Amino acid sequence: MHDMTRDPGDEVQRRFRYQINYAALRALQMLAPGSDVRSVYCEHIEDVLIEHANGLFTGIQVKTRELDQPQFRLSDKAISGALKRFCVRDARYPGKFERFVLATNFVFHDSDSAGDVGTVLTCCRDNPTLNGISRRHNVRKCLAEFAESTAMALQDVIAALGKVRLEARKTGIDQTEYDLVRALGEIEALRSHSLLDLHRMASVIRAHIWDVSCLTLDGYLLDTYAVVEDFVCHLDKLRTHRKRLDRSMMASLTAPAASHHEELLSIREFISRESIPPGLGRMEVKMAAGHIGYADVEQMKDDVASLERAFLGWKEKFGLAEANRRLAHFQYLANRTAREAEAHTSGKPGSYGRAMLADLRERAAATAIKERDSMFGCRPEHLVGTTGLLSEECKVWWSSDRDLLPMATDA
Repeated sequence: MHDMTRDPGDEVQRRFRYQINYAALRALQMLAPGSDVRSVYCEHIEDVLIEHANGLFTGIQVKTRELDQPQFRLSDKAISGALKRFCVRDARYPGKFERFVLATNFVFHDSDSAGDVGTVLTCCRDNPTLNGISRRHNVRKCLAEFAESTAMALQDVIAALGKVRLEARKTGIDQTEYDLVRALGEIEALRSHSLLDLHRMASVIRAHIWDVSCLTLDGYLLDTYAVVEDFVCHLDKLRTHRKRLDRSMMASLTAPAASHHEELLSIREFISRESIPPGLGRMEVKMAAGHIGYADVEQMKDDVASLERAFLGWKEKFGLAEANRRLAHFQYLANRTAREAEAHTSGKPGSYGRAMLADLRERAAATAIKERDSMFGCRPEHLVGTTGLLSEECKVWWSSDRDLLPMATDA
């Protein structure tokens, strides 16, 4: 019970954890302004596979080593094996790989020796015709051995290795955990969050990547057997999709949790959307039927525009799914407020639209204070604007007249 000898299984998990953190760092690049990273795949073809905006890929192999161990050399089977796999990948998927990366937490041996990995890769990149290099030279011998063991032409091996870059991070195996938290803190939208929040986000990201890195699939897969022609191909597609991280997913994983309202509310028949509809013709007709004046209608349009800006901001920072989740929560609060305002004012004689609007604005202000932790920094005007959107969707009315004029349906 008191034996402090390291368990081999623990070491495997520790090294895989380094790879998980490294994949997370790469995936966070998608949130950087102007990033050309379209998606990141975990344990798919390579340890990490990056898809760029131009449709080409970067394949990454991650190697770990303790700081008290020798530096990585080309003679290490882990290094030569990774380079040979790069050659095979490049041949199997011609024209698909922009580059390959051999990454390590440690360092690669750096010298002018012809047997060092950096020397061989530099030669392939800068002298692909091997001009001036004799057949007895160690670099040519190494490349010839690569060609023989991979059953590839020498020039194809040289072309593939010319795409390889070395990434020596010069850190301990465990340091990437702190690097991940630091990288989260450098994202502009997250700079104001506490260190505890950043550690929580890092844990969420790691857990997700760990989960999708395996071959396990969710759901009752055999139920789909009868509706697909090639079930094995169908499973492969599902696994590939599951291993993919895109910008929307990373934004969702880094979305700050509401301190007291982690489970947001929603309304029946919520309409998922990519943007707020530009037309508000139905809303205008309904407000006019409630004898609401022109100035108040225009103010409602501005409030809807404010909601739209907030929605687009959520979509940009956190992804479409999270933006719709927040919009559904706002619609729940706004719908409840509108129902209470209508119930309070509709029993009075005459048209109640103006009274309902005044009452709604007061209730929206009170709701914004009470629900402050789940308002995501928005104002009462955003709730009022949400009511305008609900009115356009025929969920909120401003009078007892439920018959829209023909012009409203064309707006």
